[in-house]
Amino acid sequence: MNNIQRMDKKSIIKILLTGRLTKSQRKDIADLDFVNTEIKKQWDESGNRMVDMAIKEQIWKKVKAKSIHKKQNKNFVEQKWYFIAASVTLLLAVGGLWLSSQGDKSGKEFIEITAQESQVHVLPDSTKVWMESGSSIRYAKVFNQNRKVWLKGNSLFEVYKHEKSTFQVYINKAFIEVKGTCFLVKQSNAEKNEITLFHGKIEFNVESTGKKTVMKPMQKMVYNPTNAQTEIRNIIHVNWKDGKFHFKDVPLQQLIKTINQIYDTNIVLDKMINHESAFTGIIRYDEPLEDVISKICFSLNLTQEKQKNHILIKNE
Repeated sequence: MNNIQRMDKKSIIKILLTGRLTKSQRKDIADLDFVNTEIKKQWDESGNRMVDMAIKEQIWKKVKAKSIHKKQNKNFVEQKWYFIAASVTLLLAVGGLWLSSQGDKSGKEFIEITAQESQVHVLPDSTKVWMESGSSIRYAKVFNQNRKVWLKGNSLFEVYKHEKSTFQVYINKAFIEVKGTCFLVKQSNAEKNEITLFHGKIEFNVESTGKKTVMKPMQKMVYNPTNAQTEIRNIIHVNWKDGKFHFKDVPLQQLIKTINQIYDTNIVLDKMINHESAFTGIIRYDEPLEDVISKICFSLNLTQEKQKNHILIKNE
């Protein structure tokens, strides 16, 4: 029995993560049944986890390049090392997933923030995240070297521009890549994620298909994670600052169209009211729709009436 075979599972995984194995040690680890079984399981399940696909491809290319010259049992060696390399990538990408399951509960690698109420969280690079209640973000403790954020729920990002570093936000089976910009992510519906870009430029990436879409300011991406379908919609220009939409002398008809786009709702103006009445005011990014409608009605001396398929705004 060699030294590798005498070691416990946790110690073996730690050695894998160091990347300093000799050729003999790599072969010994590849021959361990529990390594092959457990790593293949993680690889098969990785589609539902937050994984950096680019890193996986880089590691696979490196592994393939090193093993291609081997004539004996080439396919066997490549297959096993594919799983090992992929698993190491998974471990690094999600903060020591396997190590955690083996008892490492330190939580030192990643920071996770869950909003108990609406709040602003400032990341180490000065990026602001306007988080809605119940949403959560997760990012590496050494953030400036790895500007990746995993998001659950709804949040708005004001990304600090860094010339030599991109910024990525991972959602359900997709990720958004930016440099310096402001965009809103809504994941309230499991089959309808929405990404609204206010200024700057972002690239939306669907992991399962590899499809990339570059978005322009005042566009909304509607994305269905279940079938990977995407749709780009244009929205009316609105000023954004410090977590609030700012409206100044905006005609009522244009305002309602904007509110319908932001909240994905159906507000209808009665024919008898003045559609050109101007609204000036501020709406928070997380303000409930009912409060927004009440604010508009109070400001312009109007009233609302809930119908079966829409909300009607009319004169008092």
